[in-house]
Amino acid sequence: MSQGGYVTLVGFVAQDPNIRTTVTGKQLTKVRVGTTPRYRDSETGLWRDGETSYYNVTCWSRLAAHVRASLHKGDPVIVKGKLKTSTFEDKHGQMKTSIEITADTMGHDLSRGPANYMRLQSRRANAEDDRARGESAENPEDPGASGGPDEMLDEDAIEQFGRDLEDDEVAARAAAENAAGNDEEDEAGAPAVTATPF
Repeated sequence: MSQGGYVTLVGFVAQDPNIRTTVTGKQLTKVRVGTTPRYRDSETGLWRDGETSYYNVTCWSRLAAHVRASLHKGDPVIVKGKLKTSTFEDKHGQMKTSIEITADTMGHDLSRGPANYMRLQSRRANAEDDRARGESAENPEDPGASGGPDEMLDEDAIEQFGRDLEDDEVAARAAAENAAGNDEEDEAGAPAVTATPF
């Protein structure tokens, strides 16, 4: 059994993920995650935010690509990984401690809102589908046949889908508010107007 400090971190993405490729060809994504504890003020009975702590999270290989494509600043996340601390001297000569987590897994915190998952098909599955249809896996008309799973990600489409989802949610809230307002007007005798959110 290996020893090490494993943690589960619940927080938010403080900075957009930054991806790069190492000299050995592996993908590496670094993302800053913040956590803010909440406590109940005993004098007022109200909930208050505590001091926010920030952690550097490192993701490798496939997880690195998926984190870069899926997470954005402000998103609520859960991180599970191995904890590592290091000390360094800053430019003013003071000793600082850096906390880094090498993530095993990372994703949206679904207790704070919905998210959409997109399963990637492996290249092998695509080739089997092509053979079943009697086509070559190297078909030049099939843009997904030439690359691996990482080349199948269309980041623009993912971002547009997120914007469309947000627009739909805003429209649905506006329709609900409009319907609530129309109910009040109906009681006053004014004609009801229905709104369709889409």
